[in-house]
Amino acid sequence: MVRPIGRLVAVLAALACAFVLSCAGAPPPSTAGAKTAVAITPQADTEPAPTAPPSFNPVTVTAETKNATFTDIRALIDSLNQIIRRQDYDAWLAHLTDGYIAFYSDPKTLHDFSQYPVIKSRGIELKTLRDYFLQVVYPAHQNDKVDDIDFIDANLVKAITLSPKGDRNILYILEKHGDTWKIGIGR
Repeated sequence: MVRPIGRLVAVLAALACAFVLSCAGAPPPSTAGAKTAVAITPQADTEPAPTAPPSFNPVTVTAETKNATFTDIRALIDSLNQIIRRQDYDAWLAHLTDGYIAFYSDPKTLHDFSQYPVIKSRGIELKTLRDYFLQVVYPAHQNDKVDDIDFIDANLVKAITLSPKGDRNILYILEKHGDTWKIGIGR
């Protein structure tokens, strides 16, 4: 009969422990002319491997949770529309995740947006997050309407608007922080 190597190592380790314990009261043996032994630390093969948390399945979101979340997000979008119409940069900033702020403050990201034809044709060079707010967010997001939401994760949602053709367009990626939804980038 062939035994798995893990069990063999465990048996040898148990025998070694029994030998060491039986010699505990005896004086240490002379090491003159003795060869050095290599210690082998057995690794138990019975320990379960760490498991990843179960992946999120949007289908498992209850209708009650989706409706409550949709109501919260619709109220947030209505509030954001008012903030954007007033061009209240500081109030808008309070609704952003740190990741969003970092991404849209990055000089390369701002440069890339500055190359969009609608921005470039107006001779605008975005240099700050405030520029992005005034030149991109303000003209595009004053009157947003959320028609649906798609859960990506329990705390990550796409706010969706439907185009006149019926296309599902993403208004925002929203991340839940505590009891508050914030505009994020979904990363």
